[in-house]
Amino acid sequence: MTKNYFSSLLLVMLAGLFSSNITGQPVSDRAVIPVALTLNQILRLNVEDGGNIEFVFNRIDDYETGIPNGDFYDTRLTVASSTRWQLEIGAEDATFIGVDNPANTLPLTYAGFQLTAGGNHTFGAELTDPAAAAAAAIPLAAFPVAVVGSAAAGAAGATNAGDVLDNIVTINWEANTAAILGATVPLIDIDQVPDRYITNVLLDLSIAP
Repeated sequence: MTKNYFSSLLLVMLAGLFSSNITGQPVSDRAVIPVALTLNQILRLNVEDGGNIEFVFNRIDDYETGIPNGDFYDTRLTVASSTRWQLEIGAEDATFIGVDNPANTLPLTYAGFQLTAGGNHTFGAELTDPAAAAAAAIPLAAFPVAVVGSAAAGAAGATNAGDVLDNIVTINWEANTAAILGATVPLIDIDQVPDRYITNVLLDLSIAP
């Protein structure tokens, strides 16, 4: 009796086990892994060469026709930016100021520059020149004057964001030349007091509007 009882109980347990395996629901679990991309804005301007420009007028030709660039008076800039950028340039003072006598002044327009792009980004594509055509001379003026900008926002492949190999801009300085004088008369015609005339030129890198 007891043996039959335990045999029957074992059969019931085995039947229940098989039944549980057949009808049991699959088990799953879920976890969450947050993934984020934090974009820090990068704007870096570096003056790599030509951080001090000085024109010395020691010939009559210099007073009459000026001192051209001649590849001697260059300031080389690089820009690394994660976004569209613009560059503003201008003199800190309203005029050049005499070092020997600060009462002596000279109009800023006796100096000026042209811009050339030497990186992967070029004028007419990723870079724009709001002040003048890239090949034209720009008379020096008081800060700020926008001289380099970015192509229109949203233009495919036209942003000037990039690294220092993309954005290389050279300021080709000149002084008292016809290209920058316009209606201003040459130095030979104004009987300027001899002095060392100086101003600081400011460069400002910012996000393009």
